[in-house]
Amino acid sequence: MKRILKDLNLQKEVTKKTTPSSHHQAPLVNMRGVHVHYGKIHALQGVDFQLAPGEIHGLVGEHRAGKSSLVKLLCGAIQPSQGSISIKGESYERITPSLAKSLGIALNHQQLSIIPSLNAVENIFSGFSLCGPLGFIKKKTMEEQASALMTHLGINIDIRCPLAFLTEKEKHMVELAMSLVNSPDIVIFDEISTKLTPDEMEKVYENIHRLKEEGKSVIYITHNLDEIFRLADRVTILRSGRRCGTEEIADLDRIKLIKLTYTFVRSRQNLEDENLRLSILKKFNNAVMDLLPIGFLLLDEEGISLLSNKNARAAIRLDGEEKNPLSWMNQQGWEEASEIRQCVLSRNAGQWDQLKGKDGTLHTLTCLPFRDDDFRFIGTILIIRDITQETIVNDYLIRSEKMASVAELAAGVAHEINNPLGIILNYVHLLEDEMNGSDGQQMLKQVESEILRIAEITQGMLSFSRPEPARELVDLGELVCDCLILTNHLAKKKGAQVLWSPPKESVHVFGSANRLKQVLLNLCKNAFEAILAGGQVQIQLGTEESFCWISVTDDGMGIPPEDQSKVFEPFYTTKAGRENSGLGLSVSQHIIESHGGIILCESPGQGTQMTLRLPLPAQNHHDVQSPQEEFRDNAVFS
Repeated sequence: MKRILKDLNLQKEVTKKTTPSSHHQAPLVNMRGVHVHYGKIHALQGVDFQLAPGEIHGLVGEHRAGKSSLVKLLCGAIQPSQGSISIKGESYERITPSLAKSLGIALNHQQLSIIPSLNAVENIFSGFSLCGPLGFIKKKTMEEQASALMTHLGINIDIRCPLAFLTEKEKHMVELAMSLVNSPDIVIFDEISTKLTPDEMEKVYENIHRLKEEGKSVIYITHNLDEIFRLADRVTILRSGRRCGTEEIADLDRIKLIKLTYTFVRSRQNLEDENLRLSILKKFNNAVMDLLPIGFLLLDEEGISLLSNKNARAAIRLDGEEKNPLSWMNQQGWEEASEIRQCVLSRNAGQWDQLKGKDGTLHTLTCLPFRDDDFRFIGTILIIRDITQETIVNDYLIRSEKMASVAELAAGVAHEINNPLGIILNYVHLLEDEMNGSDGQQMLKQVESEILRIAEITQGMLSFSRPEPARELVDLGELVCDCLILTNHLAKKKGAQVLWSPPKESVHVFGSANRLKQVLLNLCKNAFEAILAGGQVQIQLGTEESFCWISVTDDGMGIPPEDQSKVFEPFYTTKAGRENSGLGLSVSQHIIESHGGIILCESPGQGTQMTLRLPLPAQNHHDVQSPQEEFRDNAVFS
């Protein structure tokens, strides 16, 4: 406690610790394959979790996703039925509340755990009152230390007043002081925002940032994803007792995070339990304003904007003062502006597919009256899209299709030219034999050279119309080594253990080295992204009868059974990161199938294994022929 007083009374400025890369250090908390049962309920199903020093780590998920169970394990409130837990580098089979306290773990409960009849000092020192040598309680010392702690946290209350007479915010601040009195290294906040107003939460946010500046680690559990983006360095997503992913906040895509976190829709009963207007505003602010990739406005009866998202403001350039999009439409020079205004004021629906402005821009607009379940009019929804660039792209695609038609025609012409060229070349060879040693033979050599040049041109036309990669014998072992070199930075970033032993004999397939390398790079990148720090990735290569196989296995979070059949679908992804488009495995499948092989995905629970099966070449293949050689072999001689 003397150390605490010294920290509180003597330190007027807290030295800020460097935290941007703190999660790349050795984990402060490392949980691997943790299972928790409540009778027949399987609350946690093989969950992995890591907390880095000086990190604010968000924990999100639906109701009963396993968030509270995860932190209860750390606090010693429950015990795991399976898995391992290490804290500060030491492994523990069983954590008790007293052990958690000695390890510097403190929990701020969703529900208050104070004694209302006691004052702040008595609550803060509840269970370990300071006593003198003769056993007398040092009341004055306790009051001084409590006052110093409150000042440090920016809390201004009467510490001698029973908590029953304090506000809800002040009670939560006292509980925060209770959790910090022993200077813990890990502080857990469990859904505290549900009981406080936004103004009251600002004080909590200040103290959370102060904890991070002091080098403390924070686990923050919340249903409000805005808090995650505001506070956290990383976030772990739980769903039905499983970890769906752990992502850097800087790399997160908000829409994907919401899809991964929540699978339910608010019921009518939820709306009736709250103020209807506040529910609508919150719904639009959180679900529409910040997430939709289109312009969205809510207008009142007079056509004045009540709500608008950033895409709408960018599309129609509404500033802070201008609230009337109907006036902007007139300024834009839309011929349909009066028709749209009439549609809005009469509360009718309407749609316009191409609104051309005087500055050359193009927009689409949909007008929808918005009513509640009792058919009461709430406002008018305007959905607006700037399709100027989209129209340019469509024009480009049309031109590309025309070029493709020209290329197809060129291929047909090239194919037809090849046949008479073969006959001509045949006669040139016969004439060369007859004019052996004469001047005419040299002329025929020149004719042959020009014929082969024409053959090269036509062969190029065929390649242009059917762009297929050159096929060659590819050493898969060398290909794997190249991919590991290219992904070495990802392995180092995660501190991953890479297991790879090249086979004793080389394994070759006939195909495109670049395209096969593209597939392997994609699988390795996915594996390194799936694992946590210190995880393991194993690559194996082997042969069976007439085919060979390559497997890439990670010990990451795995893929839920319901998602395994979807991983090869275009644009499907289980990652929240912004850069994940969901095309990698779809493209990889296409490449492997074009080589006569298949790609398989297996995820029995913990970890994922991706396997490529490719046919072995029936015989050794030589290098690809030049256009001239291929023309000679395929020419028709008569």
